Amino acid sequence: MNEMSSAELNQYLENIAKLIELSVKDAKAAEEAAQIVRESKVKA
Repeated sequence: MNEMSSAELNQYLENIAKLIELSVKDAKAAEEAAQIVRESKVKA
């Protein structure tokens, strides 16, 4: 099984955050959910 690098994981999480922002109708809920995803990124 292939493993992701930290940079790849962070990009994946950022893409999820962007998807949330684009698809959740309630702007405040979208912002909060995207922030939760962004906070889970790996620190360099």
